[in-house]
Amino acid sequence: MEKLLKILTDPVSNSILQMIRMKGKMTISDILSENSQIPRATVYRKIEKMLEVGAIEIVDFHKVRGQTENVYAIKQMYIANTETDEESLKVVTISIMQILDQYTQYFQSGNADVNRDKLFLLNYAISLSDKDFSAMMNDIFKIADKYRKKKPSPDAKMRSLYLLSAPGGEINE
Repeated sequence: MEKLLKILTDPVSNSILQMIRMKGKMTISDILSENSQIPRATVYRKIEKMLEVGAIEIVDFHKVRGQTENVYAIKQMYIANTETDEESLKVVTISIMQILDQYTQYFQSGNADVNRDKLFLLNYAISLSDKDFSAMMNDIFKIADKYRKKKPSPDAKMRSLYLLSAPGGEINE
């Protein structure tokens, strides 16, 4: 469990997971060609850890110049895909604490400006079937992926966008 949390909260691992999710399937060569800023050894280490905790899986093999290259895909889509409710709560709590720590560092930096940095918090209570919810999430992923694929301009800033699905209670009509 602790290893999964480390992967989910590690920026490099998270970036690799996002690339694999966007493409559906990727080899290490694909990952390196998508993001040459991540050193080869780091990609190999991160992939090994992701396999170990079950975040990704090997779905195919390619032969490249006599070598076998693994093809990886996402195995666990949801952060709380754990065996017990207690483990699920732990994953969610630690993830929220990581986000809280990010905001704490930001506001204590002495350079916080929520208007300049376009910080926001939205809460939409939406009543959807599981099918409609999955369709909405796919639409959101497509939009985020469109902008994630853009080559950063010189004035680009790194931003973290979090999506959190939480129970909303009963519907009162």
